[in-house]
Amino acid sequence: MRVIATLLVLLALLAGCGGDTSGAAVEFDETLQRSVTELARAGGSRPLKELAPGDWTSVHILLGPASGARIERELGQPTEIDGDGTHGGDYVQDGNLLVFRRDDEIVRMVSLGQVAALGEGRYDADVVLTAREGAITMTEPADL
Repeated sequence: MRVIATLLVLLALLAGCGGDTSGAAVEFDETLQRSVTELARAGGSRPLKELAPGDWTSVHILLGPASGARIERELGQPTEIDGDGTHGGDYVQDGNLLVFRRDDEIVRMVSLGQVAALGEGRYDADVVLTAREGAITMTEPADL
């Protein structure tokens, strides 16, 4: 009987550990993909918040393909990777993955498909995308 009680406690603890993962599935955003591609082609500057509106305070940009373990390391938190452009818990696209956060909570994960125009890193919501000669740089307003 003690063994069964111990097993039930361990199962309850393990079930609780999975609750800290992100609930946002990766989605392909064709509008954002087109906007980034057009900006790279035409040049100029646009705040990312204009291209990807929403209630987010920072964005972490990764370049795929990327394993789920690497994504978790980069984000610094357990994250379930499923949805568009994923397979077996990994991001398998050759393009950018944008992880939008509100403080420490993941609110949205976006795949740009095969588009890999954005530099990897973590940026605040006021980041500006500037395109010159087909390349896009990410600049925080304090650096302008």
